[in-house]
Amino acid sequence: MNSRTSPSTSVVILAAGLGKRMYSSLPKVLIPVCGRPMLFQILDRLNEIAPKTRVVIVVGHQKEKVMEAVVSEEFNLDIDFVEQAEQKGTGHAVKCAMESPWGKATLAKKENVLVLPGDLPLITNELLKEMLEPLKRGSVMKLLTAVLADPMGYGRIVRKGKKGGVLRIVEEKDASPREKLIQEVGVSIYSFQAQFLSVGVAGLKNNNAQKEYYLTDLIGNAVSKKRTIETTVWDSPEDVRGVNNPYELSLAADILNARVIKTHALNGVRFISLHSCRVEPQVKIAKDVTIYPGVILEGRTDVGTGSTLGSNVFLRNMKIGEFTDVKTGTYAEDSSVGNHVKLGPYAHLRPESVVKDHAKIGNFVELKKTTIGEKSAVSHLSYLGDAEVGARVNIGCGFVTCNYDGRVIDGSRKHKTTIEDDVFVGSDCQAVAPVTLKQGSFVASGSTITENVESGALAIARARQVNKLGYAKKLKS
Repeated sequence: MNSRTSPSTSVVILAAGLGKRMYSSLPKVLIPVCGRPMLFQILDRLNEIAPKTRVVIVVGHQKEKVMEAVVSEEFNLDIDFVEQAEQKGTGHAVKCAMESPWGKATLAKKENVLVLPGDLPLITNELLKEMLEPLKRGSVMKLLTAVLADPMGYGRIVRKGKKGGVLRIVEEKDASPREKLIQEVGVSIYSFQAQFLSVGVAGLKNNNAQKEYYLTDLIGNAVSKKRTIETTVWDSPEDVRGVNNPYELSLAADILNARVIKTHALNGVRFISLHSCRVEPQVKIAKDVTIYPGVILEGRTDVGTGSTLGSNVFLRNMKIGEFTDVKTGTYAEDSSVGNHVKLGPYAHLRPESVVKDHAKIGNFVELKKTTIGEKSAVSHLSYLGDAEVGARVNIGCGFVTCNYDGRVIDGSRKHKTTIEDDVFVGSDCQAVAPVTLKQGSFVASGSTITENVESGALAIARARQVNKLGYAKKLKS
């Protein structure tokens, strides 16, 4: 991109619409595609290729939610907001932006203005680079178009002859039967010379079926004044696919997911089945990772080299170390797992859990806010919550930390179990927190531990067995 592009082009994002056809309680632009709101997909791309760019987001419907969501993210962009109190069309939305202090500053800087809809989750860096390029000398606008096999719902591009200059864009509801046969469409992406844009939107009329102020009318305005319009026909229509209903949302998600998986596969990740996995854009996967069918990776998950993710594994905001085996059916979120760990099958890691190197967490084990030390093993059918487990600890089948007993101690409802290094816990035991099993201690199977166990001690907390000879026959009778 030209070195002059970033300071010479500012961006307007239209995000005020109601989005009635989405049937969602969320503002349309905050509905996620592959785990990331549609609006954020655009801001992410701008953040990557044109940091520090001046951006104004036109908000309206549920403006507080949109503004709060954007402010909570760390975008390296100069973002401002303008309200469109009444949704009177795209032209009116841009007019609100150009009449704001942001717009006045844009005019003073003599910048170009790139206008984008807020519902383009598939927009690419290459497309944005094209549209952020400065206008050619004498041009007042650049128009992006695409040729669609099914152009229904899009404004049609009317040219002077088959390949002549653009005369106007006709919206679907205003198009004649002949115009509806046109397959070249406008995709609501424009770059304008700021002065032309400001004057143009101020003079728009709403003489159309929708009684709205169309930004597309500026094309006819430019033609009538014999001003130069640049046109770029984008040869990848899916990049400009909008989202207007849940079906289109699913289509966009499938396309974006396929792009993400392709990128990882070309970078050395082995997917046993390309089409059965879901991987969100922020996920990081190192080379030489093998991923089986049905895996879902969300958020800021990071998988280290040489690791394997078995079928139907679900990871959200997880750090997985190198050469770790995450087996079938494991569900884990907001936690970290070290190197050379065996996890699952059917393990459950709840938030704030840590599993250190060479540890083993087996089938049907649940951890919550628990640290498992190096070379320790919790092999099956156990629950550990609010626990600190040291190194080389063996925990037998059916162990439970009883971390909540109805009391509040030092302001906490959940109480801590500490198991120090080299402890052995037999099967079917419970630890009633707060309690500590000190280094090298041994807990006999079937024990309920309610007091601290000293280092090197054997704890037995169960009733003594009594055998009553011949009593079985009496019970049966």
